[in-house]
Amino acid sequence: MRLPRRLLSAVPSLIGIVILTFVLTRLLPGDPAAYFAGPAATPESIEEVRVQLGLDKSIFAQFVDYISALSRLDLGRSLSSGQTVVDDLTARLPATLELTVSALLLAAILGIALGFGAALRPGRWPDRLCDAVTVFGQAMPTFFLGLLLVYVFYYKLEWAPAPMGRLEIFYSSPTEVTGFWTIDTLLEGDIGAFQGVIRQLILPVITLALFGLGPIASMTRTSLLQVLGGDSVRTARAFGLSSRKVLWTYAFLPAAVPILNTIGMVLSFLLGANVLVEKVFGWPGVGAYAIEALLVSDFAPVQGFVLLMAVTYVVVNLCIDLLAAAIDPRARTDG
Repeated sequence: MRLPRRLLSAVPSLIGIVILTFVLTRLLPGDPAAYFAGPAATPESIEEVRVQLGLDKSIFAQFVDYISALSRLDLGRSLSSGQTVVDDLTARLPATLELTVSALLLAAILGIALGFGAALRPGRWPDRLCDAVTVFGQAMPTFFLGLLLVYVFYYKLEWAPAPMGRLEIFYSSPTEVTGFWTIDTLLEGDIGAFQGVIRQLILPVITLALFGLGPIASMTRTSLLQVLGGDSVRTARAFGLSSRKVLWTYAFLPAAVPILNTIGMVLSFLLGANVLVEKVFGWPGVGAYAIEALLVSDFAPVQGFVLLMAVTYVVVNLCIDLLAAAIDPRARTDG
């Protein structure tokens, strides 16, 4: 079965990520002890901070301490926030997921629609539009696209709110139930706050969606063209089945597995692209948290962020395997 193999094959990858992340964070320029001791610190006070942080130990001893803590699900404490990394990531993860899932839904809906239109009318304007959107989304860096949208729609046209977080300052933050403020504001019945959350989401969601739109549209087009040229579709049409029946049952469903795999891959890309997009829009997610920690050589949050992304990647791929197996039984084995 594919799922047990995938689960076992993920273990060495996670081990490698833990080791590589630990080593790379220790190679970062700067001295965390000197930073947190303050600009007026003496060499003695800096050394005292270094001892408190455990940075006076050898790299091997620090790694053993890290693995020992990790076995207890202890990711350490952030020197910047003063909180445990687990608490910080738990508090910020819903913001990242809300942004990423919203962008993925928009990219999937538009990408499948574009790819479907391009496959049904190859060489015509839907096909050319699909190509143009794919090239634009892949060629434009996400941080530059985000800055461009902010400049045009906030600074010049004044249509969008200030890129300063999840909610405009005119509204109070909702009581967190799910962590998704679009849902929590509705649960409170605060329509004004809900609209404020949506306005804050629009630009960052568009930025991420344009980044992920291209691969989905391209794979949808390619998969549908292959299926539409196959014997099953020609036979279904020869039996006089309706166009809707042919397109849905004999074309789209057989093409759904590669499209689904691409959506899973795009989700992984979006989680990585989130880092810069969150910084551009002042979004209080785990990506911005990792960037802020990286700038001050705060090791624990960076290690926790990378490990969280690695585990998320593994979970996403396992879920994609389950959905693919449900759609197409042939995907349950590697045969």
